[in-house]
Amino acid sequence: MTAEVPKSIRKRSDLVADKIKEAIISKKLPPGERLSDEKDFLKTYRVSKGTMREALKSLEVQGLVNIKTGPGGGASVARVSAEKTNELLWNYFFSRNLSLEDIYAVRKLVEPELAASVAEHLDEEDLQLLEQSVGHCSLHGFESNDRAQRIQELDFHLVMADACPNPVLAFFTKFILSLLARIIIHEELNPDPQTSAQHSQQGFDYHQALLLAFRERNPQKAREVMIEHMESAESFMLHISHPKTS
Repeated sequence: MTAEVPKSIRKRSDLVADKIKEAIISKKLPPGERLSDEKDFLKTYRVSKGTMREALKSLEVQGLVNIKTGPGGGASVARVSAEKTNELLWNYFFSRNLSLEDIYAVRKLVEPELAASVAEHLDEEDLQLLEQSVGHCSLHGFESNDRAQRIQELDFHLVMADACPNPVLAFFTKFILSLLARIIIHEELNPDPQTSAQHSQQGFDYHQALLLAFRERNPQKAREVMIEHMESAESFMLHISHPKTS
């Protein structure tokens, strides 16, 4: 009887990369910490130079290590950026027919909690940034119908995410906003001027109400305003992405 061959056999370099990653995590190595030199790596993992270099290159592509060539070079632990992680997640969702309904199903859960979590943590500098964002949108006027206006309206939410004390909540908020920004930039979204102006005015009003809740340091009020804001934003985005035909 012939043994069944697995459909997918991982490369040796991938297995080595996993072991190096596990070592970084288990030893809690901080960003900037140098890893073993090539000689020690080869001795530890008992692989060829080619396999070892391929493993390290894989970790570099993932944003987990930095590799410096030449004298005094080598591998060190990298600080994984949110931008790099967002790109990897976007690559995952790219071919999965992600819809606005999918995004807003999550956004309506995440952003009310974001608003509540930051209500008692925003300092004066954060509040000034939020006020500047609101002011910038109002300067454009509510008749604006360009993509820049839509992107600018998301900046208010990015300021909140930057101030969030919960790194998980902050990260997922930023990722959702990055998905929306991609849709706004790349999709054919053409609202009529009146609808666009009404949405901009509503967004301005919701942001003002959120600012008031933040000034009052009132988490529950901030949550309630954000729930209404997300319902309104979803309705607008679905309307302009699925226009009614006459």
